[in-house]
Amino acid sequence: MMFEICFKIFENENVEEMELNGADGYFQFIIDNETYGIIIPEEIDEFSVSIYWWVYYFLKAVLILKTENYVLISDIEKLKVWIELKKVKNIVRISEVTADKPEGSGAIETKEMPNLIHQDWEDKQVTYENFKSEVVNKAKFYVNELRVLNNENRKDILNLESLIMEIEK
Repeated sequence: MMFEICFKIFENENVEEMELNGADGYFQFIIDNETYGIIIPEEIDEFSVSIYWWVYYFLKAVLILKTENYVLISDIEKLKVWIELKKVKNIVRISEVTADKPEGSGAIETKEMPNLIHQDWEDKQVTYENFKSEVVNKAKFYVNELRVLNNENRKDILNLESLIMEIEK
């Protein structure tokens, strides 16, 4: 029961003042023998995704799973793709699904979306504790990287830190 998050940050020297340097790059997670996302040696923008939002949504999912048993995380880069997390006792079952994203639905949902279909893999299992510690540890590492790339206390970095603190209390 392995769950691992990997990412590669693209540094952007010409980042706009309001933009977060290090927000984008490659993001991938591995659960059992399944991989979601891509990491390759070259930095190719076409494959780039928002690491920031993936980390943020995974932190939110950990928080929700403290008290609820179902979370969908939208892959904001893909039209109908979601990552489904179901908690049964202390086990989190993770699946790749497709479903509609109705008007008004968010990137994180706690109810099943219409026309939900399990895709390539489903019900890959990890303990909630392992899931939580991997998400929190990688989020802390990511926050430290962001602090190096961005020279002031940015709201987006503080948002990640407050989620981490909320999970750890």
